[in-house]
Amino acid sequence: MPPKRDDAPMIRHAISTAGLLALVLTACGPSEEQRQAAAEAAARAREARLAPTLAVYREAKARQDWVLALASAEVLLADGPGSAAAAEASEGLEALREAAAAQREAQRLRALWAYTSTPVEGRPVPQKAASIRNQRPEDDAASFAVPPTVQLVLRNDPRWGQSVYLVIEEGLFDCGRPCAFRIGFDGAAPRRFAGEASSTGTRPALFIKDDAGFIRALEGAARVSIQAADGRGPVLEFETGGYDPVRYRTGG
Repeated sequence: MPPKRDDAPMIRHAISTAGLLALVLTACGPSEEQRQAAAEAAARAREARLAPTLAVYREAKARQDWVLALASAEVLLADGPGSAAAAEASEGLEALREAAAAQREAQRLRALWAYTSTPVEGRPVPQKAASIRNQRPEDDAASFAVPPTVQLVLRNDPRWGQSVYLVIEEGLFDCGRPCAFRIGFDGAAPRRFAGEASSTGTRPALFIKDDAGFIRALEGAARVSIQAADGRGPVLEFETGGYDPVRYRTGG
């Protein structure tokens, strides 16, 4: 129903009031300076939130802990895109990834070795040893073959001196008759080492007689392969690149 003539002034007043209110609300909105200030405050808050991770990143780089530095950099990039902290973490990122991968591999190789120092009754010097197990390929179910598990042991005992020997933990490995080995270092032509079959008291042990020559070659080798000199039986493969001669000598 159309408004009555007497209602027109009231309607015009309502429209005028609504327009005035719209103008007031528009005038009360944030100014450009206020929006800029808010954005800067948010950026400062984000940088403050990222600061502890950035500190870890910088400290890790300073002490060349590339694995931790990379992990920290990736957190900064994920949590603070567009931040100054993320920009710093992105510098040299590919080189950092390569360094971290190399460091992880070095850590893996070192972890393959175990070092022990065992007191010997009546002797002032303990027995020191370093050991590593061979790589075991996946079992071949079709042939029913059992890949051997063999431990390579370097031992320096105050009673018997230095020895290098293999302990057969699982499966079969025979050094032949007479006992001898064909040993390769980093893919070079294998060398013949005389051996001797014995026992640790609980498991069969095969001694490499030239322990000093073997250890000299081992210190610069990333991989060592050992097989019976007659070519029979499996080839034992050891990833030896993490060997630490200092830890062997000190027992720890």
